[in-house]
Amino acid sequence: MSENTSADSRFAQRAELAERYAVVPVAFSTDGREVGFVGPLDLGVSVGGIAVVGAGDELVVVHVHDIHLERRDGSMGGDGGDGDEVSIGFALRHVRGSGVVLGVLADGAFRPADRLGPFGERRVRPATSDELERVLSSLDGDAATITIGALRDSPGLPARLRSKGFSRHTFMCGQSGSGKTYTTGVLFERLLAYSSLPMMIIDPNSDHVHLGGLADPENHAPEADLYRRVAPSVVVTRTRGLESSATLCVDFSDLEGDVRAAMLRLDPVADLDDYAALREVTGRLDEPYSVIDVARAAADAPETLRLARRIENLGIDRWSVWRRDGEQSVTQLDIVGRRCVVVDTGSLGGPDERAALSMAVLGNRWRRRRERNPVLLAIDEAHNVLPSSTTNPLLERATETGILIAGEGRKFGLHLFLASQRPGKVHPNVLSQCDNLVLMRMNGVADVADLEETFSHVPPMLLRESLGFGLGQALFAGQLAPLPVFAQVGTRLTPEGGGDVPTTWTASPA
Repeated sequence: MSENTSADSRFAQRAELAERYAVVPVAFSTDGREVGFVGPLDLGVSVGGIAVVGAGDELVVVHVHDIHLERRDGSMGGDGGDGDEVSIGFALRHVRGSGVVLGVLADGAFRPADRLGPFGERRVRPATSDELERVLSSLDGDAATITIGALRDSPGLPARLRSKGFSRHTFMCGQSGSGKTYTTGVLFERLLAYSSLPMMIIDPNSDHVHLGGLADPENHAPEADLYRRVAPSVVVTRTRGLESSATLCVDFSDLEGDVRAAMLRLDPVADLDDYAALREVTGRLDEPYSVIDVARAAADAPETLRLARRIENLGIDRWSVWRRDGEQSVTQLDIVGRRCVVVDTGSLGGPDERAALSMAVLGNRWRRRRERNPVLLAIDEAHNVLPSSTTNPLLERATETGILIAGEGRKFGLHLFLASQRPGKVHPNVLSQCDNLVLMRMNGVADVADLEETFSHVPPMLLRESLGFGLGQALFAGQLAPLPVFAQVGTRLTPEGGGDVPTTWTASPA
């Protein structure tokens, strides 16, 4: 007997065994809330998906949280070739999983319910597209939603997010190359087009400086025409010499006293005289004033001259971020009337200037919190503004303000949207206040473990799915959706700024 024939024979035997000992797809529940199920490898139920349990006119709807492979070992008698019986071992595999009850499908309608009566073994299968649409539409109810793309496992159905969910702090995480910047732009576009929530975006990589215009001006699809109407409300602030709606600048007086001192590297104890000189000089200046105004005023008296020399030696008076005559500080822009202000910190010269600008923006919004004007404070590459640890005194102050906003800002209408490549790079006291998670592809198991600890309301296996995400795929969980949603993010309407350096060097030289 040839080797191929022998292999075919063994395969046929295994197929016969698999058919004889096939696992019937069934689900069961001892409490009417948690549901367990088993089935063959081709059951078709996926993590994060919807399964239906039962048959006939009433079906229990289950959100699947966990699926894993199980092995069954067995043995059977066989002929050893000399008339003796031998025992032949074999192994078969099936899936086992669990989920939670969402409600009941009956008479063509879905009735939400988080608990039913216990039930014994009933048939289980994946929901059809029609069933899935009925369930998700019912869970959305009358809530205002935005369509972010399509469901990853049902491309014919839209993936919708609740607009109101952005009233909770949101953390977006994804490795480089996952499509994080593109997805962030899609989210901003949809919020601008389908809500009235004002946004202020701190943009360290100049990724969102084109939110004010369509990538294809000739695109007249309904979605593009809707965005065309709101695009003029986007104000892009950039440093001098770059095309923008307004100059990116602030006044020295926009910063809190301790931040101004930190910028000058003054300690209230170690630098008693100079610290006091700063307070004295700024106390007699009329707002708004610049760092140059402070230096000039300090140079007028011998007892404050050291302060003027410190400013000169540190070169702070030569930063491009300071407002000049005829310009308007970014903190004075009417964000409510403009809907969206993009603060292009990536156009500034150095990290200290970017930190000072970010601190001015965050500090200003916190000082004005009692105006109770809702605003989404979006910070891309949030680890550069609210790092988990830093020795930079400006970033220390920015992080302290970020912690205040994260802990108390919601009741004043200050809602954070933070994006970063890794959860461990953002300060834990900020991250822990985020109820929403937008998760894209992750490469590190340790990072996913960190997310499991911080976002414990999301089933762990859903988070682990991110290790196998493709480009533009994301998990949306929290108040953004009635249940965690796997989505393939849709098309971005505006041009993406920034971008990687092209790899044209991979071609062979001529």
